[in-house]
Order: sequence, then structure tokens, then C-alpha cells
Amino acid sequence: MSTPLRVAVVGAAPYGFGARAHLPGVLGAEGVELAAVCTAHDETARAAARLWNAPRWYGGIDALLEDDEVDLVTIAVKPRAHHPLARQALEAGKMVYCEWPLALDSEEAADLAALAEERSIETGVGLQGRWSPGLRYMRQLVAEGFVGTPLTFQAGQQLPRFEVTSDRAWLAKETEASGALFVAWAHVTDAVRFVLSEPEAVVGVRATVLGGDRFSDTRAPFRWEASDTVACLMRLGGGVIGTSKVSNVTDPPTGFFLRIAGDEGVLVARAPGYYQFTPLTLEGGKAGGGLEAVDVPARFFSGTDLDETHAGANVGRSLSAFASAVEGGVRFEPDFRQGLEMHRVIDAIAESSDSGSWAAVSG
Repeated sequence: MSTPLRVAVVGAAPYGFGARAHLPGVLGAEGVELAAVCTAHDETARAAARLWNAPRWYGGIDALLEDDEVDLVTIAVKPRAHHPLARQALEAGKMVYCEWPLALDSEEAADLAALAEERSIETGVGLQGRWSPGLRYMRQLVAEGFVGTPLTFQAGQQLPRFEVTSDRAWLAKETEASGALFVAWAHVTDAVRFVLSEPEAVVGVRATVLGGDRFSDTRAPFRWEASDTVACLMRLGGGVIGTSKVSNVTDPPTGFFLRIAGDEGVLVARAPGYYQFTPLTLEGGKAGGGLEAVDVPARFFSGTDLDETHAGANVGRSLSAFASAVEGGVRFEPDFRQGLEMHRVIDAIAESSDSGSWAAVSG
């Protein structure tokens, strides 16, 4: 790439996802460079600039959006702030890469997708598991007919409940786009969307099966209001039927898996944790035989110099691909439109859980 894409990270304060994944992702990615950092306060922004060697810092987004030396704004703050910050950046003409969830709900997501389309601005959404080398190769193998015609799938993830500190109590609230439905289940289901096809209808449940908890810092009791368990049956385009299930209260964990069966064979992907942040391995076999390890070609690991165990590796790959798409004048995926589509799948499972019947995914 001749000219690197100049990136500003909004949400660069310590301990957040910006510092854990977006900033290392930018610094480790090909085709991009860190132009600025932004937090809500001057002190934390200044400290982040020193820590990450950023040329400029901003305590608030207003001045950042006036910076002509910034091409792309990445947003890695709590979901409630995604819509207003992303909208403000789009109105300023900046390209935007927003962490998942794109917004609090599909109405906000639709507003962002429509604005980006109206202004013809490139966008990306942080469904970075699509840039996992193993998942991308799995998608290629399915498209090439490794399993023949896909017939069914099983996707799932079982992980322990994560700790919540008293100053981040929003993490336990579904109204803040947190919990198993908006995070674990959405990412697992997006892997199905990416490798196979879009869901057309779902039937299932969301629930909080273990509500009582204590803040990890103060030990004060609180109750989870976000789902910790989601299970559904799903019908995809083309008639493929399968299941997508997650649990955020499984200890010891069994991690992530996606099993696709067709009329000629089977492919299985596994990861010890969230597949978007931990290395994913593949197994496959033809009908009548057993499963064997499938090596992922080296070309799928390009785009970043971060280790596969780093939370920023697939963020870096997605940003590198974003830069390549911009340079080549092609659409980057997943963008805000595909983020909106994932929000509509969430709407459908919520509707089905409340009604006890099948729910169509709106177009």
C-alpha cells in the first residue's frame, strides 16, 4: 500500500477494549498507522498518547473530527456511546470502524447504516472473528465443496461468567447491549452467517439462569439483568437448518465450536475461548471416514504481526483489509449494513423467546 490509512482510536483509556485490542491492532496491522488517540478526558488522552506513542491526542471527539490528518476513526467504548459517536464521525465525513455491538438496537444501527450509505462513507463493524484465519479457510472450503451440499450445522460456545467491577455495572444489563445475547451469541451466529448464509427465521430462548453475583472489586451483591444463556434453532437461506447455543456460566469452559455437515463430509472449527480472540483449529473428513486435522494455509495469517493469541490480531487483520478495500475502491465487509443485519437477527431471537414461536428475520 502506497499511503497508510491514518487511524484515530476513540476509547484509548487503560483497561478498555481500545487499549487491549484496537491500539495493538492498529500498530500491528499492515497499511494503517496510528494518527491520534481520544478519550473522554485530557488527562487520560495525554497519558494514552505517551503510552502508545501517538502523534496527537484529544480529550473529546469534537476536536478530533476537525483533524484533517485522520482518515479513519475506530470506536471502542461502551455500546451506549457507539451510535452518537459514530453518527458524529460520519457527519464529519470520517470513515468509521465501530466495535460490535454496532448500537443499542436495530433502530440505531439502521440510522448509522443509512447515513453511511447516504454519504458514501466506508464503514466497518467489529465482527472481527470473520478475519480469523481458520474461519476464513473454513468458508473457502465450504464454498469449494469440501462437505458437498451443506445440510446442517451446530454452533456453540461455553465460557465462564466474566467478572464485573462496580464502575462497569452496565456490563450486566441487556439494555446496554451486553450479555450473552448481544456478545457471545451474536459472534457465534455471525460465524454461521459468514461461513454459510444469512438466517431467515429462528425459534429459541434467551434467559438469565444464574442471576446472583458480586462485583469483583467491592464484593457488593448485584443481579444480572442480561441473558447468560441463549439457545435457538435456525433456518438459513438455502434451507440449511442448525442450532446456535451459548452459555456464559459454564466452568470449566469448553470454548467455541462450529460443525458443518453436508452430503459429502464434515468440517469442524474449534477455539478454546472467543474464536475472534483465540486461535481456531480445523478438522475435516469425507463421508465414510474419520476426522483429521486440516492445516490453515499461511496466506490467511497475513495482515498483522501480532501473535494469534493476542486480542488485537484479528482487529489488525480487519483494519488492514479495510485499508486495502479503500485503496482498491471496493466495499469492506463486514460494514454497517451487515452490522444492522446482525442486530435484526438478535431482534428475531428476542421476539421468538418472548412469543414461544418462530420469528422471521426482517430484511
